Amino acid sequence: MSVTRCVCARRTFADLGEAARTAGWTTVEQIAATTGAGAGCRSCRPYLAAMLATGCTRFAVADPGTPPRPCAREPWDAE
Repeated sequence: MSVTRCVCARRTFADLGEAARTAGWTTVEQIAATTGAGAGCRSCRPYLAAMLATGCTRFAVADPGTPPRPCAREPWDAE
């Protein structure tokens, strides 16, 4: 299973990445302030930061203290 979204804001990283590019957002704080993603439980914040840095929108589940790694879509992953 891969991490593809902010559960609290119910927004995919693909959607958030497109919004960030369109609006010119470059920080997780800008995303959180505008969309609410990363402002709830905050567990998606490392993934949002990785999305901004790499442009990737799908990540392997990260171990605590390690940065998220982009991953390929698995057949069973929901968009």
